[in-house]
Amino acid sequence: MLEGGLKLADVKWLTSDTVALAISGGIDSMVLYHQLTHEYRHTYKKLVLFHVNHGVRRESAEEERYIKELGALNNHIVEVDHLFMGGDFSQGQAREMRYRFFADRSKAHGVDVLLTAHHKDDHFETVLHQLLTNRHLNQTLGIKSDNVIGGMTVARPLLSLLKDDIRRYQQHHNVQYFEDATNEEDDYTRNYIRHHIVKNIKRNENLHEESLSRVAADFDGLKGLADSRAAEFLEDVPGSVISRHTLLHEPHIIKVFILQKWMHRHNISPGRKFIEEAINLIQSDLPQGDLPIDNKLIKLRYGDVYIDNTGSYDVKSVDKSFLINSSGRYLFNGYRVDVDLPDDMFPLTVRTRSDGDAIRLPNLGTKKISRIFIDQKIPHEERGKTPLIINNSNEIIALGTIYNIIKPRENYKGLIISKEKTHEFEK
Repeated sequence: MLEGGLKLADVKWLTSDTVALAISGGIDSMVLYHQLTHEYRHTYKKLVLFHVNHGVRRESAEEERYIKELGALNNHIVEVDHLFMGGDFSQGQAREMRYRFFADRSKAHGVDVLLTAHHKDDHFETVLHQLLTNRHLNQTLGIKSDNVIGGMTVARPLLSLLKDDIRRYQQHHNVQYFEDATNEEDDYTRNYIRHHIVKNIKRNENLHEESLSRVAADFDGLKGLADSRAAEFLEDVPGSVISRHTLLHEPHIIKVFILQKWMHRHNISPGRKFIEEAINLIQSDLPQGDLPIDNKLIKLRYGDVYIDNTGSYDVKSVDKSFLINSSGRYLFNGYRVDVDLPDDMFPLTVRTRSDGDAIRLPNLGTKKISRIFIDQKIPHEERGKTPLIINNSNEIIALGTIYNIIKPRENYKGLIISKEKTHEFEK
């Protein structure tokens, strides 16, 4: 490759097209803009620039000013969106808002193709990020050279090029760009992967980052097979009821795809953790169990797994209470309640605390729930979520993971309450 020139990936647009470039002012998008105004200036009919000013850094205003001046110099329309976000916004939310802006302006200008400056190193980082944060099943692994987002055709002409190629081009042509100091910080997971994983892979002659592209391609191929098998399985499930027995005969990963596709069909968006919880329930020896999600219940009733959407089952509601009429597994405010008791002990009530609640402890007498919370140093926000289990004689028999007066007996496991584990990458 010549130092002064870069060959773009397959040009995904026509000479009659209106093309938009998402331009941040960083080295990648500025190099792509330089190419579009030099070597590739005859490949499109019209070029529009989209710039998002996040207002996070002092340089943001200068970047915006420079891009506007550059666009005016080349007779290119520049559309700017000021996206000033508070600390509660995630990178994913910011991306969604950027693409909403791109879609709106693309429609206004009759844009045929939106270009972004993602390169091969971005692809490697994305593959690792998805694999290491458990996001690999819900989306294509890595970055594709082109796809459709929000009705827009998005192309990434630099995707076949390494960051070093882009740097050499920038140096040879003296392309002006702005450095984002936050890219050097490890606060974001992607930055950490870039600085401490990808960089060390490049340094080791026995490791090849190009292998990640093969992993992504192989994985997507296998995922396609799993998805096809899940679709085939669900062809025999016309309603909302899945046969527990039939599902158990499928390999674990196929169960994951089946349940994910089945829930999506019913407007439920499960995370991987929830799907694994559902599989654990289905594979257990429990005859019944309920798993609340998105104001619905995934119900296991002996040989059937089905969705109950007849009521509201928001597990975040700290005022919620419900009856347990039979042995099974239940979720409540982030707690898991496993019940295996004789029939004469039902129904049980699961609820949160009320004024005056007290529990009778063997050999210790009666103790108020409020005092137990204080003695155990339970945080105030947790006290309103902790499940109390009340028997059919209206006696409190268990308090979260703190006290449980029901012990296992012959042929019965009793009452087991545990705190659900969570992961920051789970939704």
